This record gives sequence, structure tokens and C-alpha cells, in this order.
Amino acid sequence: MIALKIAGILLMMAGAAINYSAKYIVRRLALEQRVTVKEAGELTGEALEEYKRMKACSIVKLVGLFTLLPGVVLVLIAFR
Repeated sequence: MIALKIAGILLMMAGAAINYSAKYIVRRLALEQRVTVKEAGELTGEALEEYKRMKACSIVKLVGLFTLLPGVVLVLIAFR
């Protein structure tokens, strides 16, 4: 049971760290350049770059959420 507590807390910490540092991760890995945009023709150059940055940031935050959720479930089960 102690292993579930530790694993749950570590997953929660990793997910929270990913969410907190999403902008840094996007900047560091240049993820905004890898994002495809269907609405590219409707946006100007600067607005398109900001849209790509926000889209990449939201994808990273979603990954952080999907990392955090199993940790929450493990903590709920372990501390029951």
C-alpha cells in the first residue's frame, strides 16, 4: 500500500510539474513549429505564431493532466 501512495504522489508531482512548466517546455523543444494549423489562411503572421504557441501549450498541458489523473486515482485508492 505504501508503494501505491508513493507512485500516486510521484505521478501527481510529475503531472503538476508538466502543467506548471508548459510554456518553458514548448519554448525549449520548439513545439510551436511542429503544430499544424487548419486556419492558417485566416490569421496574420504574428497572430498565427501566437495561435501555434497557445495550441502547443494546451497540448502540453493536456499531457500533464493525463499524467496527473492516474496519480490522483492512485492516491484516492491508497489513502482510502
